Amino acid sequence: MRPKINFKLLALLAFALVALTAAESRAFYESIGAKSIGMGGAFRALADDNSAIFFNPAGLTQTKRYSVGSGYTLLRTNSNNFHYFSGSVVDTKTSPMGAGIAYIYKQKNRNASQAQGEAQEVAVALAQEYIRSFHLGFTTHYLWGKPQNGWRLDASALFVPSHYIIFGVIGKNLVELKNDSREVDFSLASRIGDYVNLDFDFLWLPKAKTDNLGYNMGIELVARKEFFLRGGYSFDRSHQDWYGIGIGWRFPRGSFDYGFRREVGDSDLIGQWVEITVTI
Repeated sequence: MRPKINFKLLALLAFALVALTAAESRAFYESIGAKSIGMGGAFRALADDNSAIFFNPAGLTQTKRYSVGSGYTLLRTNSNNFHYFSGSVVDTKTSPMGAGIAYIYKQKNRNASQAQGEAQEVAVALAQEYIRSFHLGFTTHYLWGKPQNGWRLDASALFVPSHYIIFGVIGKNLVELKNDSREVDFSLASRIGDYVNLDFDFLWLPKAKTDNLGYNMGIELVARKEFFLRGGYSFDRSHQDWYGIGIGWRFPRGSFDYGFRREVGDSDLIGQWVEITVTI
C-alpha cells in the first residue's frame, strides 16, 4: 500500500530546504527545555519531548503523538533579566514522518540597549524512522531581530537498539556560519528499568583551537511512571560550569516540567524554566 502524501510535511520540508541558502545566527538553545536544564543540559539521546526540535530532531519519532507545548524562561544576572516565551507543536501521529515547529520570543530588560532588547526565532524540524530503531532528523532555524538575522541548519541521528540504551549524534551549524562555530555532539543514554534514566553528552567544536570540549551529565528518577526528579552538571567549554535540578509530572494528556540552573564560580547567572505540554 502506497503511503499517502502529507502536504503539511511537504510544506515544512520546502521551508526547511530554504535554510541551505544562507546562515548567520545563533539559536536560543538555553531558552527551551525544562527537562534538559534539570538534567544539566544532558538530553541529546533521551530527546523525548518537544524540545527535541532543538536538541536532537531525530528524537521526535521515538513516540507517536500530537502535542502542543508552551514555556517561559527567566535568566537573571546582577545587571540584566532575559525573558523567553516559547511555543511548539509536534506531530508524529498522522504520518510516518515526524514534524515539529517552535517559536521563541526573547526580551531583555533592565539596562538593555535597543540593539540587544528583542529577538525572535522560528525552528522547523523533520524526522523519520528509516529502519527499525534508526532515526534521522534535521532542524532549520531562522532568527530575526537585533543584533543579527539569519539561518542555521542542524542534523542528527538516533539509534535505539533496545529500550535500555540509546545512542545519538548531532551536527550543529552544518552550513558555514559567520558568527557561530560548527559543533558535533555525541550522546549516550541508558534507561535502567522504569525507574532511572541516565544521559551523557560529549560536545565538540572541531574548528576551535582552545576550549573546544564540553560535557553534560544528568540523571532522572521516575516514580510510578508519572513523577520525575532530575539533576545534572555541565562542564562548559567556556569554563562557566553549571548545575541543574528539576521536577516533572506526566498526566494522561500532557506534562508539566520545571528546571533550575545556576552557574558556579564567579558567574551570577541564575535561570528558571517552566513548560507545559498537552498531548492529543
